[in-house]
Amino acid sequence: MTPRLPCPHPLSGGTAEELALNALPTVVRPGPAAAAHGRLAIAGMVVAVAISADLHLRLADQISPITQTLSEYVYGHLAPAESAAPLFGAMCLALALGSVALLAGIAKARRGSLPVLALLGLWSAGLLMCALFPVDPPGAARSVSGDLHNYSALAAFLALPAAAWLLTRKSNPRCPWQPRRTVIRVLAVASLAGLAVVLTGFCWVLATAPHPVEVSLGLFERALFAIDLALLLSMVRPLLSAAPR
Repeated sequence: MTPRLPCPHPLSGGTAEELALNALPTVVRPGPAAAAHGRLAIAGMVVAVAISADLHLRLADQISPITQTLSEYVYGHLAPAESAAPLFGAMCLALALGSVALLAGIAKARRGSLPVLALLGLWSAGLLMCALFPVDPPGAARSVSGDLHNYSALAAFLALPAAAWLLTRKSNPRCPWQPRRTVIRVLAVASLAGLAVVLTGFCWVLATAPHPVEVSLGLFERALFAIDLALLLSMVRPLLSAAPR
């Protein structure tokens, strides 16, 4: 006679394995309002990337993507009497507005994360300052505008990975960002490492002035920009989980 396998009691809720799985904390999905902010954040990033690509293509003969930074597109000319500065400002503004939408989405989905919101606000404000105050042109003396641009960029590039790191702390296992914790934190570390490389190159240029040794500062900065875009997208993704399918 074949022995019967034990069956769970109909009121027990399942086997021990099923009960253990049911005991795990369920990740809370953001609401529809947070999803709407997530879509706005994506839109801002897409616009910023599109403008950046346009600047790279139209100013390829004026600005080197290897040795010159993104900020130097402000001194390019789309036509003899048409400066590229407004287009560069629009790129920064689009990314700043997309980041503000991300900030608002996080506030909707996860109240009480004031340090995260403050750091994302600093990131967004830094982008806006970079749009308003142009970097000093190559070889020119330092100016107030150039210093404001540089310090704002530094604050922004420090604030974003810090916000991402705090967003994924293990204080709440039901947090919507917990399933993507590893990806977000790896990108945050990569962002800080990229920033360190860029700062090293920038300091090298300053140290070798007035005849600086040419370094791939522009390439390093664009790599940092790509990493930060990936980081922003990984932070936006949980907001979109509430979007209708």
